[in-house]
Amino acid sequence: MKRCIIIFFLLLSIKTTYGQKSDELLNVHVKKHISDLNTKGIDTVCIYQAYCVGCLYRWENEEDECEFEGIFISTYIFWIENGHSFMTKKDNCFDYSTQKIQNDSIWQFFFRNRDTIVKEEIKMPQFIEVKEGKEKIYSSSISHSRFQQIQIIVGRDTIINKELDDYHFSKEVGTLHQKNINYDYNINSQLKNFQLLISRSIKSATQKQKLIKTRR
Repeated sequence: MKRCIIIFFLLLSIKTTYGQKSDELLNVHVKKHISDLNTKGIDTVCIYQAYCVGCLYRWENEEDECEFEGIFISTYIFWIENGHSFMTKKDNCFDYSTQKIQNDSIWQFFFRNRDTIVKEEIKMPQFIEVKEGKEKIYSSSISHSRFQQIQIIVGRDTIINKELDDYHFSKEVGTLHQKNINYDYNINSQLKNFQLLISRSIKSATQKQKLIKTRR
């Protein structure tokens, strides 16, 4: 009887773990998709994740409502196959169909600016205050913000793995809305231009033909 109870709780634990819609399990599904692409000989992949820390997620369609743990992350996967560009999407609750992208400007931009993007680091927001006749530089941060994570895999190597924080691209920062002295550098970086290009490509692709989603 004791053995039956142990087995029951073990099965219940496994079912509960795999039934959760968590960001950790989302990463498992993303890695599985990348592995499947590698098996097909596809070795050039871009993973783009967009999420918000401290935000409440609202469902536009009640039928899509889904309980999840952790942070809700929209994940877009781009790859090159037989000379053509493709994308799909995954999030905590859904898998999406694959869509061919007519414009491959993402890859053109990346390989043209690869060396710069690899080296670039977005600077912390900073502002200047004058105290006792001397200028002092202060850094600024916030607890809640929107983020984008960009990962490029070529072959078996991760070429870049960068996280961008929207707050770093604010013109004014701090409680007194001082000028962010790193704004011009950040907003004009090739890394930011690359992120904006990916974002525009996603918007264009999803507007022309909506990805078909399947509840996981």
